[in-house]
Amino acid sequence: MKVFGFLHRWLGVIAAIFILLFAVSGIVLNHRSFFSGTDINRKFLPKTYHYHNWNLSAVKSALPIAPDSLLVYGNIGIWLTDSTFSNFQPFYQGIRRGSDNRRTEAMLETPDGNIIAGTMSGLYVLIGNTWERIPLPVTEKRVTGLAGSNDGVKILTRSHLLHMNETGSGFQVIELPLPHPKDFKRETSLFRALWVIHSGKILGKPGKLFVDILGLVMIFLSITGIIWFIAPDLMKNLKNRVRVRKRVARVNRFSLKWHNKLGIWLLGFMIILTITGMFLRPPLLIPIVTKTFPALKFTILDHPNPWYDKLRDIQYDRLTGAYILSTSEGFYRAEPTFSDSLWRITHQPPISIMGINVFEQPADGIFITGSFSGIHKWVPSEMQVHDFITGRPVAPARGMANPFGNIPVAGYFDMGNGKEFIFDYNAGVFSLNRNVSIPHMPESIRQNARMPLWNLALEIHTGRFYSFMFGDYYILFIPLAGLTILLILVSGGVLWWKHFKRGKRRKYKKENLCGKKADSREPQEIISKTEKEFIPVEDEN
Repeated sequence: MKVFGFLHRWLGVIAAIFILLFAVSGIVLNHRSFFSGTDINRKFLPKTYHYHNWNLSAVKSALPIAPDSLLVYGNIGIWLTDSTFSNFQPFYQGIRRGSDNRRTEAMLETPDGNIIAGTMSGLYVLIGNTWERIPLPVTEKRVTGLAGSNDGVKILTRSHLLHMNETGSGFQVIELPLPHPKDFKRETSLFRALWVIHSGKILGKPGKLFVDILGLVMIFLSITGIIWFIAPDLMKNLKNRVRVRKRVARVNRFSLKWHNKLGIWLLGFMIILTITGMFLRPPLLIPIVTKTFPALKFTILDHPNPWYDKLRDIQYDRLTGAYILSTSEGFYRAEPTFSDSLWRITHQPPISIMGINVFEQPADGIFITGSFSGIHKWVPSEMQVHDFITGRPVAPARGMANPFGNIPVAGYFDMGNGKEFIFDYNAGVFSLNRNVSIPHMPESIRQNARMPLWNLALEIHTGRFYSFMFGDYYILFIPLAGLTILLILVSGGVLWWKHFKRGKRRKYKKENLCGKKADSREPQEIISKTEKEFIPVEDEN
């Protein structure tokens, strides 16, 4: 008992601040659209979150719109610059407020010469110097990819494929149902299953709200645990202030009572929440990346749309006339009509489980793919994959690759004439051509750069935020924090059970000694001996 008491008391106090941050950040992560307009200035964050040399996915790519004009886009939104990168101007007038809403995943010049942008907040077309939103026929507004061909524009969201025609009166967008893949099985990855359980999304909105409640409960347990920890010492220092001592004692009893009740009622759910979270980050993530099992019936894992939340990017293969879709389960080829099943491409480049960041077609049938697993040159028709930097052949991927490679690639674009730029998530932009000068990141962008509250919550929740404290060892923060929280929860459950059993025995003895039924009211919550000494006698009941 003493061991469990020690673990619950001291680990709980030490970990309380981290548990609070886990809970608050988790609630924010569950409601991205609600918080999408809220930003944090990066200058108030640790230096690891300050932009320098176009790092941190600041830029994904660029689109030339005139002989001496480029639209640079990515996490910084959309900016207008010239071919020498000497002047930058913000160019997101008309897009919803908030850096998360302005985060741009794809841009394209349509066959009719219109400039469209796929952002987190929807699809936009450039009219003059203002972006106007194009309505989409699906509730999901986040655009992940754009592909143009002679028959129109294909628009990809995380779950749907749309087709857009340009007419004299505007734009017509319709949904194209995506057929099942040829090798389709109603299976799900273990990683995805753990993720939807951890977020509550497995049961839709009710599940997410329940996880929000668990987050609020963990906040309450942390605060009441701290109150219970400091109350005895506080009352010692209030010997001559009886009224204040009574109030502290009253708050302490309330805290202890509901700490016990809520803790034991929801103990099992909080243990599940903790365990699932531990496996969503390396190193525990790596062993489960390739594991699959049948989709659970009556949950979101058994969604009628086989592509639900799996679509990442799209390209029109100009060599074969087919479309290639990048998904969370690899690359698939589709005929232009999308009427037949999609075929999984057998020889494909490695893509990090964190997702694809680069999918370009510099020449017919030749693709450049980039992710946190590196950057590669891919020729599907010849079944060839080469490392884009070294030129060496790469073994075909078997499922999704490890989360991180030697170079975590966040973006790429080629201006021609040997001006080719690769964006490393950590180090920033560099060029393979030593004769090409690297464009500097303007101070105006760096100083005014903001980070979406949602992304800050993600950094905190995944443990990356603590890298300024732990350095490279931050990767161990999630498993160690999870283990600590498990010890706190389990020790608390054991303590409650021991006290509950003790209370039952006392009640049984009292009934037998008195020869009559004991008071059936709920027994008073147990108060530590140290605390009880400092509770006024008249206030104990």
